[in-house]
Amino acid sequence: MIARLILAIVTIALSPSVTAFAGPHRPSVIVRGEVDVDRDGVADTISIESEDAERIRDREPCASCGDRIHGHFAAVVKLSGSHRTVRTPVALHPAIGDTMWFWYAPPGQLAVGDYNCDGHPDFNLGQFTNSIKWEYGLFTVFEDGHVEQFAVDRPEIYVSPGGKPSSHDIKPIPCGFEFRDYGNAGDSPGWWVFSCRWHSVDRSFTCNGKPEIPKPQW
Repeated sequence: MIARLILAIVTIALSPSVTAFAGPHRPSVIVRGEVDVDRDGVADTISIESEDAERIRDREPCASCGDRIHGHFAAVVKLSGSHRTVRTPVALHPAIGDTMWFWYAPPGQLAVGDYNCDGHPDFNLGQFTNSIKWEYGLFTVFEDGHVEQFAVDRPEIYVSPGGKPSSHDIKPIPCGFEFRDYGNAGDSPGWWVFSCRWHSVDRSFTCNGKPEIPKPQW
């Protein structure tokens, strides 16, 4: 009995800090949305999903710990006109790593806009950065259904609060977008609002930020 108890204690002590297991469904869909990609007047479906994602439950508390999905993800575009399905691998920083993770939750809504005013629908996709913000990247969907990331780190887009795989807090404006971030360093810590405008020559955005003016409490 004592030997069994000691063995159980040792097993618990040596157990990993996470529990990983295959998700209950395949594929694992993180977000989805609809927009007319092939310009036939009928909405096409775009989803971010994975065929190999694992559900991970962290046993220890930390800012990035919890119930999450980790794996290789793709933008899956289902075209209404040709009835084709086009899969494009996506990652926030593919040169560094080709996997992503998101909180385990029902599929959310893909945030779609035309950030660079080229007539093609764009969407944003994000990743955990720290306890108060996520970093997001921008992707364009072309008429044939393939997807390309653009303006990588030009600028770096950090949004507070984070937590959403695709953020509607990145708001489209004419030839650009606006977003809100929180900073606790520098001469003006607090909430900031950034407006970014597209420059087609160097294929990047120029962003201007200003401290957010608090609304009066009446």
